[in-house]
Amino acid sequence: MGHVKLANYALAYKKIKNAAFDGPGSQSTVLFFVAADVDAICAFRILTTLFKSDCISYVVVPVAGMDDIQKEAKQLSPAIRSVIMLNCGGLFNLEDYIELSEDVTVYVLDNHRPVDLKNAFWNNEVIVFHESDLDKELHQQKEAIIFTEENPDVSDDSDASDSEGNDEGEDDDEDEDDEDNYRRRRRKTGIDTEVVPGALKRKWRDARDVVIEYMSRGIMFGTSISNQCYLMASQLDRTSLNILWLAIVGLTAQYVNEQIGHKDYLDIVQAYKNESERMAPKGTAETGDDLVPQTTATEDGVIRCTDEYRFMMVRHWSLYESMYHSNYVASRLGIWREPGRKRLLALLAKMGFSLEECNQVFAHMSIDLKKILRDRIETVSPEYGLNEILYTSFTRSYGYRGLMSASDAVYAVTSLIETSPAASVALGYSVEWTSNGERDDTLNATSDTETPQSWWHSSFFKACDALDGSNPEGDQLRQGVTLCMKIQKAIVRQAVAIIEKQVIITLSTCRVATLKDGPHLPIFWNPLTLNRLAQFLVYAIREYGSTKTGNRPIPLVLAVLKEDTQTFIVTGVHGSPTIGNVSPNKFGIVFEKIAYNEKIPVKHMGFDKATVEIDRDDLETFMKSIGRYMR
Repeated sequence: MGHVKLANYALAYKKIKNAAFDGPGSQSTVLFFVAADVDAICAFRILTTLFKSDCISYVVVPVAGMDDIQKEAKQLSPAIRSVIMLNCGGLFNLEDYIELSEDVTVYVLDNHRPVDLKNAFWNNEVIVFHESDLDKELHQQKEAIIFTEENPDVSDDSDASDSEGNDEGEDDDEDEDDEDNYRRRRRKTGIDTEVVPGALKRKWRDARDVVIEYMSRGIMFGTSISNQCYLMASQLDRTSLNILWLAIVGLTAQYVNEQIGHKDYLDIVQAYKNESERMAPKGTAETGDDLVPQTTATEDGVIRCTDEYRFMMVRHWSLYESMYHSNYVASRLGIWREPGRKRLLALLAKMGFSLEECNQVFAHMSIDLKKILRDRIETVSPEYGLNEILYTSFTRSYGYRGLMSASDAVYAVTSLIETSPAASVALGYSVEWTSNGERDDTLNATSDTETPQSWWHSSFFKACDALDGSNPEGDQLRQGVTLCMKIQKAIVRQAVAIIEKQVIITLSTCRVATLKDGPHLPIFWNPLTLNRLAQFLVYAIREYGSTKTGNRPIPLVLAVLKEDTQTFIVTGVHGSPTIGNVSPNKFGIVFEKIAYNEKIPVKHMGFDKATVEIDRDDLETFMKSIGRYMR
């Protein structure tokens, strides 16, 4: 089976549906493994909307790493017929983690690239969803992985291979005797292996090199899986405004996290714009500026394509705080230095906005100033190097209840996912994850280790509820907005401290920084938050780093001490030198080489291999080895 291309997504859905109806009675036949990211949660909500309409029961398990998947797979219910993995497992050979059988089909929707070749072309119990035709796109890699798997006992002894190749006259008799053992071993794949042992070894080595080259390209991201699920719903003729909004939020999550390039993003945005216009109620008015919504009760749920500012949570913060804490503005102006902060004040003054107005919550800001904000910013911002201050995005109207932008939803939901009990204490935001998995905002929590599954699962389901779509002012989303602003303040504050204290060390192949103390360390124990801090530093380096950077990527490794376990969380980002472009992240490969060659135990945090947890005593060796293994 192996993989399914975009045109056949509806057929794959019908296969899941048929398996569910052939299953045992009222028991759930579908198991979801869902990663801790916005795109995965949006895809999960789209698929479950389809399942509910078809009366397909399911079980969902939030997972933070492959260890979680391996543990849950051992407890698989006999009733399960389909396992659906959302943004998890795509980079890993699943037969190492799940006991595959003919009774269960594993479906992988994962935006991580490159796809694992065994999953796509060898394991018949695994189906990989992909936006393109892998048989054509990866034809050479397909033949290579099938050949190596068909011939697992072939020795990769280079000297022996060379000897056999050079001394053909001496080995003719031996090859003739062995030839019967290798004659025309065809599988259903159609690959002919009528070769003698010496040639077989050389062919096996060449095939292995093709596989290694492919898997060594570095981590990239394909089309968001929420977009793929939307296209599946479209093929089934079951699209709706709620499903479209989920797809938009998933796409926006990829864009604001710099997982896809600007061109690829705009291609999908145009398609979503057409869809939103097609689904819009008749008579819906277009507004000139969605920062000044002119909504009515009849426009509840309407989605509009609009230009969005590269400011953080501007509709919920003050204009000054929103600009100060945004990666784009803060890095371009250099707000960690006094001249940079003065430049921000000068920009606002040149726009004709008083500091008093700019420090008000945006909702309370003068309506007249809101109306002229865009014109003033577009006029003044180029003088300060803010040439990409706007990008195309979407908002959703909820009538008189308010307006929510796609980026605001992304930031709020991400904050719900990433905030642990220890992080909430460091943020000064009192939250308790109780034994039944519910949060209590009136109490306090101090540890991540007492009931980790409780708070983690609670965070996941609250993030799902926040994307309900029926209430932009719900408790979960409001909490996410508040958490986001607190987390972003902590990120900027920590980044400024790193820059001012010159914590970043420049090596020949990358930059590294280690955080060992401070009251805010627990905030960065979550891979999502640590990655956001690393991305902010990449923005800063891009603007104010060494001139040697030029147009090359900006690789950065960031490590933070987790005191309660005496381990370090280490993440690597391969920042692009320009906004709107992406570069392959090769740190996952580097970390695996270090772990294998230096005998350092690592635990993968997340599913992109570029974030790991290592013992405190291994940090020095690990960090010193990065320069040797980076190419």
